[in-house]
Amino acid sequence: MPVERSGRTQYTDILTALRDIVAADSADDVVRATLASVRATARADAAFWMDASVDGLHMVAGSGLSQPEAHALSHIPPERGLGGEVLRSGGPVSTPDYGADPRAIPRMRKLLEREGLVSAAAVPVSGAGHIGSVLYVVSRARRPFESTELRALAGLASMAGELRERAAERARLAQCLRRLEDDRERSRAERELFLSTAESMLTGAGVDRCLELAGAALGGALHLEGPDAGRAQPSTPTVDGRHPTVRVRQFRIPGTDDATLTLRGAAATEDDSARVLAALVGMDLARHRTALETEIRLTDHLVRSLLDGSKDELRRLWHRALLVGLDLGVPRAVVAVGGDRYVDRPLLDTLSRRVRSRVPDAQLTMFEGDAFVLWPLRGDGESSTLATHLAAIVEECRPQALGVGIGPVCRRAEDYPAAVREARFALRVGVHGLRERTVVTVESLGMYRLFAHVGGVDALAAAAEEALAPVLRADSRDGSDLLHTLQTYLEKDRRVAESARALHVHVNTLRYRIERVGKLLRVDLDDPDARFFLLLALRLSTVVGRRDGH
Repeated sequence: MPVERSGRTQYTDILTALRDIVAADSADDVVRATLASVRATARADAAFWMDASVDGLHMVAGSGLSQPEAHALSHIPPERGLGGEVLRSGGPVSTPDYGADPRAIPRMRKLLEREGLVSAAAVPVSGAGHIGSVLYVVSRARRPFESTELRALAGLASMAGELRERAAERARLAQCLRRLEDDRERSRAERELFLSTAESMLTGAGVDRCLELAGAALGGALHLEGPDAGRAQPSTPTVDGRHPTVRVRQFRIPGTDDATLTLRGAAATEDDSARVLAALVGMDLARHRTALETEIRLTDHLVRSLLDGSKDELRRLWHRALLVGLDLGVPRAVVAVGGDRYVDRPLLDTLSRRVRSRVPDAQLTMFEGDAFVLWPLRGDGESSTLATHLAAIVEECRPQALGVGIGPVCRRAEDYPAAVREARFALRVGVHGLRERTVVTVESLGMYRLFAHVGGVDALAAAAEEALAPVLRADSRDGSDLLHTLQTYLEKDRRVAESARALHVHVNTLRYRIERVGKLLRVDLDDPDARFFLLLALRLSTVVGRRDGH
């Protein structure tokens, strides 16, 4: 028989139980404290807590049960036993002898018999305005549960239900707070990552280096790739021969047609971070592209100004030169590069890479179909190796057939207009005249470099053809060799016997040919002025090439 307790003692036990339940920190602690408290308050031998769901009641926790079959209580079908009646009626129920009670569930009756438990009571556990659980107390002594006792148990259960929900809510809020703290920390780390990446880009660090640092911060590997980036890199087998799974994500670089930022590794789930990094890379590429386009435009204007050579432009050249990083105080050779066709943008880009791999501060631009290079010469020995460098660059650009004209070294802004014209003249001589030479310097042309300033190659070739046209037509029509005869005769200073030996002909044959040339050209070869201009036309024809292909 239970020991009778005074009302004051029961009240004290209830307050103690409430204190223990309220002091619980988590939802599970509330349940455990409730089970211990109700056992002490009701002088019960065991207690257990079951949560209600659509398919019945499920065991949450128990106290005082020792039989291994306690798992049989893990689920009670809906609307069965004392718990089902509690859910239907909404109030507490009890029985002094569960084994004889018609509401008993057979498997629970067997379990309680093995535990030696006889009397049982069940009270609702309310929370948020509904009954969500049932609290059971059982005793080995046969005893009735007084209505005041049941009300006290129900009160404790109701309080426990509210506290359990509050503890669960606190746990959810704490979890949300931890997520927010994690998100805030991740956002802070990402912000620092983005700021450091942007700062590195702005201070001139290469994109690959910036992505290497960003990948280390994210715990993965970041790569900027082109149109073939869709193929993942093969993974390395582990010791047991299996390949580890490496997640690969790709993000399009804004502002580009086919570039992607590829993220490999454990951090490949950081999509938002990678997208922001892709946007930063796109902005940096756009910045470099804009800077490059600006440099190209300024360099084009600079070369045009140098070529024009007007006094007003020359006064502004120093400011433009500073914008493109061109120190006009450094001696520079003006180099023209071209061929039978105009130099296009892809070829200029190729030339730029080849040239700047040797001299990073060289300036390149396109002008009237040719590429121009302003090649810095800071040492005395650099000018002697310039032709070698340019010959190697032209060879690296094959199969594109290119020639090079090296103009004089410029030390002042005023030197460039003449140097540009001479470099172009040397290039045209190399392309159309001295075809066996890829690189032609103006120094190698001797006095002929003066003709760079009086019309250029085309004008000279046309003048030479016009002066020699009748002889050229006769040779083409008759298969004769009058032009060669004339050139040999004049170069031998009109010495007939020596000229005949050089041509391997009889002196009479030579006289006949010279007489015929004089008639065709309508000139007197005894006239010194006539001989001078004919010999000049012959030399120019050899230097600049004849447009008829001879």
